[in-house]
Amino acid sequence: MLIKVFQKGFNFSQDGPGNRLVYHLQGCNMNCPWCSNPEGIEKDGSIMVTEGVDDAVCPNGAISSGMLDSKLCRGCPKMCLQTLHMGIKLSCDTYHTDEIVSEAARSKSMFFSGGGVTFTGGEPTLNLPALIDMLKKLKQEDINTAIETNGSHPDLASATEYIDHLIIDFKHYDDDRHRKTVGISNAIIKKNLKRLSLIRKINIRIPLIKGFNAEEENAVGFVNTLSECNKQNITVEFLSFHEFGKSKWQQCGMEYKMKGYEYISDDTSEMFTRIFKDNGFDIIRT
Repeated sequence: MLIKVFQKGFNFSQDGPGNRLVYHLQGCNMNCPWCSNPEGIEKDGSIMVTEGVDDAVCPNGAISSGMLDSKLCRGCPKMCLQTLHMGIKLSCDTYHTDEIVSEAARSKSMFFSGGGVTFTGGEPTLNLPALIDMLKKLKQEDINTAIETNGSHPDLASATEYIDHLIIDFKHYDDDRHRKTVGISNAIIKKNLKRLSLIRKINIRIPLIKGFNAEEENAVGFVNTLSECNKQNITVEFLSFHEFGKSKWQQCGMEYKMKGYEYISDDTSEMFTRIFKDNGFDIIRT
């Protein structure tokens, strides 16, 4: 089976325990306006331009003064990528799943402190059969596995027996607000959180974004929703808004809609921590 990867590399204790080889799989079913990896949203990859690109590379005029307008790329066969040019590339490369497993097996000596392999995105469950194929084979190699997912796949449970560390991002408890902001319902996510918390450990990550989900009433809303889960199997981690991926929106020719006032204060983070702890949740930081 084939899989598209837009980024890979090692990091320590950020996407699961220990030193981990992290694969970012191409394609996402959400459109979070704060996404730090916008190049990973389109399932077939995004054209990205950097300094030095020649406007003439695109015969349809999608590049002007070194800036890409991705709306003009829709339906185009990507003629600009058929010949190698400076300053332009496709966001992802295609691999066979066995190539990923082989690379991980060769990297075993690097998986210290309980490390292993993490699949994130994009959204890694969009190609669930390929993901399960890799997870199964990694477990056969006795490699620790983790995935970071938005939890929206209705058959997520089918992969969990091959996952040592399950990380689920939970953007908002209110379905209407969730749908309007990231593009899909949160109904399946909430079902997965409740169902899976009954049978295994889950690390739930909540991105805190001022103006979207970072008020005290939101902390209470999250607590009320997550209280339907088995708290004994849940850890919660708060992720503060950042703009590390801002430049990549421009490189992909996509509109960046965040205004810069979405950062949260230390007081907000402490308030969320207090409310969650007061309601019996285990808070962690990685």
